[in-house]
Amino acid sequence: MTIGKSPQASGRPAAPPDAPLSASWRHEALVDLLMLAPALAAVWAVPWFVTQDGLAHLYNALILVDSLRGGPTFGDYYQVRWDPLPNWGGHLTLMGLLAIVPPRAADRIMTSLTLVGVALAAAWLHGKVAGGRPSFAARALTALTAMSFSWLMGFASFQLGVCLFAVTLGVWWEGRNGLRGGRMAAIAGLLTLGYFCHLVSLGLTVFALGFLAIATPGVPRERFWRERGGRLALSLSPLVVLVLVYLRLSQRGGAMSPRFAKPEEFFSIAGWMGRLGWVDPVSFAIKSSLPFSGRTWAPFVVFSPIVWLVAAGALLTAATLRIPREAGPAAGERRAWLGLAAVLLLASVFGPDSMGAGHGEYLPQRVALLGLVAVIPAIGPPSRSALARLGAAAMGVALVLQAVSVWDYALYAHETAGPIAETAPRVGRGHRVAALLGDVRTRFRVNPALHAPCWLGIAGSNIVWNNYETRHYYFPVQFRDGFSQPDSKDLEEIALLGGARGVRLWERVLDAHHEAIDVLVVWRGDPDLDAATGRWFEPVDREGDVQIFRPRDPR
Repeated sequence: MTIGKSPQASGRPAAPPDAPLSASWRHEALVDLLMLAPALAAVWAVPWFVTQDGLAHLYNALILVDSLRGGPTFGDYYQVRWDPLPNWGGHLTLMGLLAIVPPRAADRIMTSLTLVGVALAAAWLHGKVAGGRPSFAARALTALTAMSFSWLMGFASFQLGVCLFAVTLGVWWEGRNGLRGGRMAAIAGLLTLGYFCHLVSLGLTVFALGFLAIATPGVPRERFWRERGGRLALSLSPLVVLVLVYLRLSQRGGAMSPRFAKPEEFFSIAGWMGRLGWVDPVSFAIKSSLPFSGRTWAPFVVFSPIVWLVAAGALLTAATLRIPREAGPAAGERRAWLGLAAVLLLASVFGPDSMGAGHGEYLPQRVALLGLVAVIPAIGPPSRSALARLGAAAMGVALVLQAVSVWDYALYAHETAGPIAETAPRVGRGHRVAALLGDVRTRFRVNPALHAPCWLGIAGSNIVWNNYETRHYYFPVQFRDGFSQPDSKDLEEIALLGGARGVRLWERVLDAHHEAIDVLVVWRGDPDLDAATGRWFEPVDREGDVQIFRPRDPR
């Protein structure tokens, strides 16, 4: 199996236009689901498998549902901004799920949807572009891309945007040499939906459409604007209004100031390794860790999926370079996709890490993930090339190790986030709750404990001051003005800083806002933090790493 080799060159007929709707397509979808079965089993079998941000999104979706009912539970403290924000997709989906299933099931379904949806959308795109039965390498990369860092972070709206990235490109691809009115309207509608999922996936969808329109052969230059460029531009026109609306809304986050990697990161091997490790869109744990053990050692890097993915990419690319130019018309088309993927992957390394502190983080990982999605259509049918077979084998190893990583994380999440969430019955209902997280250091790049306190708001209708979404303009739920409360950013910083700096910040938070806390939940506290806490609160319950404090009697 090679990148850029056409079905015609291999002697295999291209798939008919209706292949995605055929029994063959259903068979291929079933194969993709089987590849994701280990991850889905972890989501549903491990009691407290949670993504990092998943419970926070669920909590805020519950607040949105409450707002539609007049705010009887959360309305005194939360307000909803029903603005056209580019982050509604995940929240609206969760709101729909909450209408039919309990909250814990809604979270699991959302985690499953954002996993399976990406895989099926990417597989569908491959069918539209490459035709025929996908190679093992394409299937494995599809599943590996679905089990991504951004999926486990709980970036639900972005994951939906990734699905729309693949679907929009596939819809355009079928009519690329002569868009008709219906297809143009479909593209415009998909892009509008993409806006309400995530701005990064939308922006890169628009870029990808423009790149492919220019780079894909098939239209003479003199007819380009009439048959391809002009009609695509008309399809993009609805975004003009939405972008203007977003630019107005984004002023709440301050001026956009792109933040790039420091130049010295590119002047040494260690700097390059650190940069590539940060951009990595796949790995859940640090590269040198041994799964299920907590042990770290440099040779354990062989257990890192990204190492095998990079090896697979190098082998498949080397196999591609050996394909003659006259391999067929589809070769040029797939090279356009490979060019798009290369541009996105390079942009993830050399582009900005964020557009500013007030406008979101984890930009490189998102760009790199869409680069991997763009690679999938460029992978051709099976080949007898030794390099291609080795590349496919390496891709298979990466997929197996990624499934192992999912289970490794699942058990860790159950051990860390689970005890916090299970305090809900002892915390009670209708309280103002703050959570103080102690030692949050972990070998994982994803931290399930960080937003686990939001479950206390879900299960007990409590106001949770750790609700991080309220400090970002691109989320709809905000705290009301006019009352004093601990800042969710400070509560998070205490956990991340640790040591003396964390204690000093905690003391300042308590001095200013202790009266706003009815119940304090402490996870993995230490003597210094406990000493600061003891001025205002007394312990009333403990189980394992979790303590519950309530205000001291003023007498």
